[in-house]
Amino acid sequence: MQNELRKSYDSEDETIISQIAPSSVGCILCPQLEVPDSIALKERLEETYRIESKGKNGVWLCRSIVDPYPITHPTMFKPKDSTNILQSYAAHGWSEVVIETRDHHKELHELPSEEIKNVLTIYAHRIKELRKKENVAHVCVMKDNIRSEFNHSYSKIITLPIVPRKTREKMTKFNDYHYKHDDCLYCDILKNEKLTSRNILENEQFIVLATYSQDLPYEVIILPKKHYTCISEMNEFEIFTLAETLKNILTRMSAVINPLKYIMVFHVRPNQEKDFHFHISLGQKTLRPTLNEGYGINLSKISSEDTAKMLKG
Repeated sequence: MQNELRKSYDSEDETIISQIAPSSVGCILCPQLEVPDSIALKERLEETYRIESKGKNGVWLCRSIVDPYPITHPTMFKPKDSTNILQSYAAHGWSEVVIETRDHHKELHELPSEEIKNVLTIYAHRIKELRKKENVAHVCVMKDNIRSEFNHSYSKIITLPIVPRKTREKMTKFNDYHYKHDDCLYCDILKNEKLTSRNILENEQFIVLATYSQDLPYEVIILPKKHYTCISEMNEFEIFTLAETLKNILTRMSAVINPLKYIMVFHVRPNQEKDFHFHISLGQKTLRPTLNEGYGINLSKISSEDTAKMLKG
């Protein structure tokens, strides 16, 4: 069965049924797989972008690859059994993995700001390129540090043929606020909240706030002070400042959450929308799948047909 995106009978919830599971082979993201005797595994990693060292060797420091175990895939076809009650979509899209460092033992918050900047630069580049693809309604960028699929520091970028539930809710609030007040919701949040005790830190480019309503434990929002709809609109200096800001707040979280388990979600303008205010959400990782925590899409490893088959016995 190919991956499928199904809508609930009676709510706005959506679920991606993905039965593609990671193999038990060692860490396929590590650079040692590039040696000749690992060529079989190397060929499974289709690179989409890389940032290289400036020396003569030109080795990659950070790179993105096609996800070996994709949630969405460009060859997914549309199921034929959709009706007025049963609504499903092909899980059509592009899934990529960002390998954040060559060092197998380092996590994102342990990297120097320059290397975190490399990761953010890849996000910006891949969002910009993936938006040009066919049937892309939204690009999701998310990361947690529990290494659930790969035993290496990584993050994921996936495109969806629909706008996910949490993003739809954000856009409704954003557009309603703009209609009523002729201003940006997040620009006003920034102005009002910077004067409160919820202002954790700020610099010339960004502010980090503890969210007024905590959807996740220790949840914070990183807001750019300039009105950008996506990280891809930022210049190199701003991306470096964002890297420093991100490292700062993750270091602070690591002193409070022990051991540190977090989720990071990028909120960018959906493809068909005219405006938005880019921001990043950070919070303590819970037991829910990262896709659900970040964007409100459920992820199931078993289909309803298989559930019925097994329970019928």
